[in-house]
Amino acid sequence: MSVLNRMYRLSTFVGIPKIYEPQRQITVPESTLADFLSFSREQYLHDVRNDGGKAKEWTLVMGNEAGDLDTIASSIAFAWLRTKVLNQPSISLLQMDRNDLDLRAENLHALELAGVSRPKDQLLFVADLIDFHPFPSRKFALVDHNRLSSTFTPEESPVVVAIVDHHADENLYVDSAEPRIIAPSGSCASHITNLMETVDLPPELATLLLSAILIDTDGLKPGGKAIDVDRKAADYLAPKSTFASSVRVLQTNDTTPSSTLYEVDFIRSLSEELSTKKNDVSHLGPRDLLRRDYKQYEFILPWHPAKPTIRAGLSTVPVKLEEWAADGKLETEGDAWMKERGLHVLGVLTAYRGATKGKRKREMAWLVRTVSPPTDGFDFDALMERLCSGLEADPALELKEHKKFVNGTLKDTHRSFPHLRVRIYMQNPHATRKVTAPALKSIMEAQN
Repeated sequence: MSVLNRMYRLSTFVGIPKIYEPQRQITVPESTLADFLSFSREQYLHDVRNDGGKAKEWTLVMGNEAGDLDTIASSIAFAWLRTKVLNQPSISLLQMDRNDLDLRAENLHALELAGVSRPKDQLLFVADLIDFHPFPSRKFALVDHNRLSSTFTPEESPVVVAIVDHHADENLYVDSAEPRIIAPSGSCASHITNLMETVDLPPELATLLLSAILIDTDGLKPGGKAIDVDRKAADYLAPKSTFASSVRVLQTNDTTPSSTLYEVDFIRSLSEELSTKKNDVSHLGPRDLLRRDYKQYEFILPWHPAKPTIRAGLSTVPVKLEEWAADGKLETEGDAWMKERGLHVLGVLTAYRGATKGKRKREMAWLVRTVSPPTDGFDFDALMERLCSGLEADPALELKEHKKFVNGTLKDTHRSFPHLRVRIYMQNPHATRKVTAPALKSIMEAQN
């Protein structure tokens, strides 16, 4: 792709309709990434507190609520791009509690490598805006997901002005989002990176994006999750990162990314560091495991006469069930988490290495809670049957009865937790939440 074509791609941001353009520019001093984040947060909160009208000129760049490194890096980078390059004041908003940062050591490590040593003070969290009603901003850019949560309902109708994602396309905001990039990749950060090919990228930001790509693609190993868009982005970032002295400048063209970057010592070392920190959850209890990597969804049930709305959650846990969910902990902690989040359905998706040959394995546990029915007379047993029948019929999931549990159901669940329905399976080790979430949506929103 020529330089002119690359610049055209970048300039499409500026093509957002006039109604969405900011009325003023925010002058951010030349500084480090950490300074940019601190300055943006201070300026945005000042506008929110002192002049709500000015807050509406900002775009909030949000990743998904799971708060993994990919979603954080992508939102920070896209906010930087819009503000520093396109002169459209934007700020990354994390859909997580400030203290939830402590649940992911790999995030803290990558942010530290990028010079963001005080992320709880330098980043904007949803709790910073909880006291403002209505929600102070109306413009949103979505990264690493493509549906705006109903939580963000300003007085004026919200506008999604951009989407960069690698999940299943829900076909929303096709008239307002520019760019609207929803395409396969191992990491959303790769799509963000490929929008910045003509930009003078700060080394700290390159390091943050590179870290996100490495942790999401198993260090770019062949046969893993990395595809060409990821390898191309990593090729671009490595020589620009704070590790530039550790890697030769890779000679690539626009269509043939390097296939050997994963062999570079610092890439291997960084990948192992991040992976080790990500997988060390030995200090976390069941509740922390459930909320550490969590996403939430709302579904309108067209097959029910009342067409009620139910709320479902998916928690990804990197530890097998028998190590943290035995002796009633799945029911106790699952029930408490569902009550706290107002859930009717909770899926717990585990991923771990087996003791034999270290093969990857996955389980899924499904809980349906009958305490808070969406409408009078709602049949939760029918909901559970619909859910399980749909999941069992999905060829991508390859569900099998979990041999550790009788008939796929925990013993005595009905005695201690009569309001819970529980079912547990082994599943295809390659089917991640990216497979399960669309399957859940399809089952819940089926007409019949």
